[in-house]
Amino acid sequence: MDTKPMDESEGDFRGGFRKAPGLKCRKCQTEAVFFRTWESSCGGYEDEKYECRACGCVWWVDGPDA
Repeated sequence: MDTKPMDESEGDFRGGFRKAPGLKCRKCQTEAVFFRTWESSCGGYEDEKYECRACGCVWWVDGPDA
């Protein structure tokens, strides 16, 4: 179990950005949100990184293994 958030460099992204249909940005509320899946190098964690193409807001959502 990790005691601190993992750095993005401690894993790899699988595939490119995909549109998140119907999801609104947390900051500007537009539907210009894309995401991609990140997996830790140890294979124990899988999270999603979201990015709004309208305002540049970025946020992460922990996977079910969090």
